[in-house]
Amino acid sequence: MIQLVALKALAGLNYVRVDQVIAISSTEPGKCVVMMAGGVTVPCSEPAKDVIAKLEAASQGKQE
Repeated sequence: MIQLVALKALAGLNYVRVDQVIAISSTEPGKCVVMMAGGVTVPCSEPAKDVIAKLEAASQGKQE
């Protein structure tokens, strides 16, 4: 089953696949950009530390 995580965006939510995340760039204190496989970038309106925590939690849940 595909593991999706909901990340806040300016106009709602972005759903990203945990296994496709390559990096997270912190652009401002309350915003970040998630870089995905294939060159896709996903802008988020939440701090990078919150995004990282969500992705880590989802990844750990997937492994159990």
